[in-house]
Amino acid sequence: MKSIMYHYIRNFNKKFPYYNNLEINTFKKQIKKFSEIGIADNKNEIYSYNSKIILTFDDALKDHLWAAEELNKNQLIGLFFVPTLPFKNNDILDVHKTHLIVGKVGGIIALKELKKYLHKKNLTNFFNTDEKIKYKMAYSQNNDQKDKREFKKIMNYYGNIKIKHNILNHLLKVFNINAKAKDYYLSKKEIKYMSELGMIIGSHAESHSLLSRLSFKNQLKEIRNSKNLLEKITRKECDTFCYPYGSKISYNNDTLTVLKKLKFKIGYSVKPRDISKNDYLNKPFELPRYDCNLFL
Repeated sequence: MKSIMYHYIRNFNKKFPYYNNLEINTFKKQIKKFSEIGIADNKNEIYSYNSKIILTFDDALKDHLWAAEELNKNQLIGLFFVPTLPFKNNDILDVHKTHLIVGKVGGIIALKELKKYLHKKNLTNFFNTDEKIKYKMAYSQNNDQKDKREFKKIMNYYGNIKIKHNILNHLLKVFNINAKAKDYYLSKKEIKYMSELGMIIGSHAESHSLLSRLSFKNQLKEIRNSKNLLEKITRKECDTFCYPYGSKISYNNDTLTVLKKLKFKIGYSVKPRDISKNDYLNKPFELPRYDCNLFL
């Protein structure tokens, strides 16, 4: 049994030449190929061990509306994991501001401008040394160039949480990036529509923060707020979860306790291997997933 993870499904954009996109035609070819094996086409096949392939989509990107309609056209379903903070503050999440920056200018220029800003503001404490060591393996399986991986690691894993938001906003202005949340993410109406098509809407926490950096209290708030809002939108139970950033270092035992407390049924991480029967029986909150780019 396999689960496949998708993010950006869009064609190349010369304004953002460093984006990691999956071309639309490639997505269609993958769906056709996976259909020969068998893709989940009902909710029961998501919650139990079987031979089907489960398609999952992270971050509630606008791309996913088209993907959901494509699945529906083929009488298939997918799991769509939604971070809910943009519904409240109408702003791009920090993780995606990071993507926009390196997607437009690449890692070398992004790092250079970051260091320039830190020097100018005398922000010598922006990096947490202990966390830099703790998260040193982040993106180790990513095919991005070294500088791009490093910029993403700083912003997503060990840069000062209180400072990085302002830094990212500064860099967006420097690089003349003016993306709007309403154009970047699915709307509430679109999520409700996708749910009505039979797609499963799951939680991706509220702000897509690295949960393993947060206290139990803040993790509970992040996940509960997201779950409650999604249930209000879809009028259905939200009982599936996906960890922001996905790997084992992105969550901890507190996270697992929160998921149990809030009565989630399954949770997805990121690990390139098949799902076993034992995973469903004994580790239902740590189901592995393959990145779609492994099937090009």
